[in-house]
Amino acid sequence: MTMQTYPVAAVVLVMLCGSQALAQTNINATMQHEGLTRSYIVHLPPGFSAGAQHPLVVALHPSFSTGPDFQATSGWDAVSDQSGIVVVYPTGGVPVGTNGKFAWNSFDFTGAPPNDLSFLAALIARVQLDYGTAACRTYMTGFSNGAMMTNSFAAYRPDLVAAIAPVSGGWITAYGGSESEISPAPPMPVWIWRGSNENFTTGTGANARPRSQQDQEQLAFWVANNKATFESTVTEQLTYGITRTYVTSKYMGAAPVWFTEVQGSSHVYQPGAADLVWTRFFSQIVSEETVCTPCPADINGDGSVDGADLGMLLAAWGSTDPASDLDDNGLVDGGDLGALLAAWGDCRP
Repeated sequence: MTMQTYPVAAVVLVMLCGSQALAQTNINATMQHEGLTRSYIVHLPPGFSAGAQHPLVVALHPSFSTGPDFQATSGWDAVSDQSGIVVVYPTGGVPVGTNGKFAWNSFDFTGAPPNDLSFLAALIARVQLDYGTAACRTYMTGFSNGAMMTNSFAAYRPDLVAAIAPVSGGWITAYGGSESEISPAPPMPVWIWRGSNENFTTGTGANARPRSQQDQEQLAFWVANNKATFESTVTEQLTYGITRTYVTSKYMGAAPVWFTEVQGSSHVYQPGAADLVWTRFFSQIVSEETVCTPCPADINGDGSVDGADLGMLLAAWGSTDPASDLDDNGLVDGGDLGALLAAWGDCRP
């Protein structure tokens, strides 16, 4: 799978790094997107180097949660520190409850606000720009509503993620949508997770159905989409705080589909999911030697250099905006305009 990357913004890296390597660091950040201030946390591993093209994992929280909440519970920081990956924890755009929690506007492909699909595309572009992460080694995972958003994004912008791992998420048909909205999709490596005790019903109105049925529909969709056939089932006992039996069915085709059920577990980001997803799946999808093809002028991260990017560059004219400073000279000027016009057109593979 070929994807694009973006140049490191020197002004940002000088501010963040000061040297080639950093201790593990959490950076709280915001960005403006479609009139909203969106927040996210970037976790940089020990020894982070802007020129190293670290892999990037986008980790999406469940409903009634936030990016910081998921950072504290998902286990991805530990994987980052051990494996040298960058992890970003964004917060969804749909306010829920009264205590500052949010959800994702998943399975909504209409562009209605909050447009979390376009936000995540812009966020990936921003992180690649600011930290020099490898575009062709960008992955996404999420829990519950975050898993639904992960599936949504894989259908919306499959060129931006190399593989996904939705954990305990509902399926589009239970929420009034149709699989035709996400099909056909390019082959996408997918590892689906569920707990065997997830026997509740979710969805909207007459479309609601048991989560076990939704998980099977999700599996069937990706198996068909990836033209995959059953290969094997692996049963093993693993200990992550508690010892449980993990049953993983593997399907191989144009891209792999794995389906893991954790016996005796309920609706949680499954124990060990972060460690296993990285070491056994994400890290195996794209070789570290793969060179990512640059597309620096795609400022809004929508896969093409067009009028929208030109408008953003002109709006930033004369500023030091790192997203629009394509030649990294510290100023948005004629050099950046020339670079954008030279790159005009589709950036997708």
